Amino acid sequence: MERIAVERLRVGLWVSMEDVPGTGFLLRSEAQIATFATLGITHVWHEPARSEAEPLPEPESGALPPPAAGPAEEAVPALPEAGGGGGAAILAAASRPSAFDEAPAVAPPADALDAQRQSLDRCERRFSAVSRTFRTVLLNVRAQPEEAHALAAAEIGGMVRAMQREPDVAIRLLSEKAGQETALHAINVSVLSVLLARSMGFDEAFVQAVGLGALLHDIGKIELPDVMRGKGDSTNPTERRMFQSHVEHGRALAGRMGLPEAAFAAVVQHHEAADGSGFPQGLRNEALHPAARIVALVNHYDNLCNPPNPIHALTPHDAIASVYRKANAAFDADTLKAFVRMMGIYPPGSVLQLSDGRFALSVAVDPANALKPRVIIHDPAVPADEALVVALAERPELSIQRAIKPQALPRAAQNYLKPRKRASFFIESRPPRA
Repeated sequence: MERIAVERLRVGLWVSMEDVPGTGFLLRSEAQIATFATLGITHVWHEPARSEAEPLPEPESGALPPPAAGPAEEAVPALPEAGGGGGAAILAAASRPSAFDEAPAVAPPADALDAQRQSLDRCERRFSAVSRTFRTVLLNVRAQPEEAHALAAAEIGGMVRAMQREPDVAIRLLSEKAGQETALHAINVSVLSVLLARSMGFDEAFVQAVGLGALLHDIGKIELPDVMRGKGDSTNPTERRMFQSHVEHGRALAGRMGLPEAAFAAVVQHHEAADGSGFPQGLRNEALHPAARIVALVNHYDNLCNPPNPIHALTPHDAIASVYRKANAAFDADTLKAFVRMMGIYPPGSVLQLSDGRFALSVAVDPANALKPRVIIHDPAVPADEALVVALAERPELSIQRAIKPQALPRAAQNYLKPRKRASFFIESRPPRA
């Protein structure tokens, strides 16, 4: 048995809480690993003979391990400055290297399919790296809050730089294998919040602060028991109050991290609503920070797509419709309009029937042309792993006839398109071709 720090854990390790061979269990998911952070556990025992993987390398002394490669009406409440108010602090932290600054080494694409695979591979590698960074932040936020802030800000800074450097940016649906559940919601909310803030014309410092607050908006949940983290809709008053307490826990942690004002506001106001129906303060729109208006909307949307129980998940198309038709009073009108324009009515993950009768899966949306997503089309003559993504904006003979439920797909089309039970969004940014 070998005693190792929880920062070195990875899926495939056999671990135990005691130095007794044969006891313990095999780590099978990132969620199991993240649980150690919620319990305040810093070291466990590792049994190499029963493991299917090696521990992660030792971090440098004194440093966090790097990510693996691979409003009743009232005045705006006073927010602690925490990080000096925004611009300089967030830009300084965000200048550190991130997964977005290290593109994987790839050969020049030989054809369209090769280029498509390389683009998706780059996207999934970055997602995986950000997932690991986020897990490291969760593990270290209590002991090293300022360093955890810098680590999170670095990834968001890299994301924003990538959008500036690579103008062909799309909202991409990832395969289910790429999603790590402990990070999926946080990354979804950060990606969409960054894109939304950018599309609304905010400056770089604000966009980065919004992304940072979005990534950390649920940080207070690490202080809750696992079973309480999905109890937002509980009819039990005690469970509901315990769930809502994660906002106050988040306020305390965000203060210790030294977040800039916009990021701090996103953490403490992400469950407030424009009509005053939110919590913990019941603020109305005029009292909400602009960053919180963005994160509150995106957080609600992703919770519709990815609820604690997948049985209750809405398709991205239905989630957009639900937000726009049923809950629009809860959100700032300008923010909601910008979000619908950006996502379109067929966001990534929507299942579609085209004008020629064929079925398709929306896999990417260009915010500049959101009504014409990029899709994979069910074509029995083409193997599924060789199917090219079709840009409907470039195919005037094709149009979308309707969106349908995944379960309404014929079996053959369902097996081919493989609609996701959980929608994982990321930025697919592709440099212009020479």
